[in-house]
Amino acid sequence: MSKEVVITLEGLSCNGCVNSVITALMMVDGVEQADVTLYEAHVTGTMKVEDLIDAVEEAGFDAEEKKD
Repeated sequence: MSKEVVITLEGLSCNGCVNSVITALMMVDGVEQADVTLYEAHVTGTMKVEDLIDAVEEAGFDAEEKKD
């Protein structure tokens, strides 16, 4: 079953950064959609949150799950 996860992002300063994060997130198994701004990523799919954070960090940016 799909779920939506919101991740806060740090270190992004331009559209190139946003595109890098989108590419990294879309490569994670289970990701169906990734909507990214300079400050947040809304990701839908059956993926693990830890995998999303790892992907963003490997792309060179800081990330953490946003809690309600």
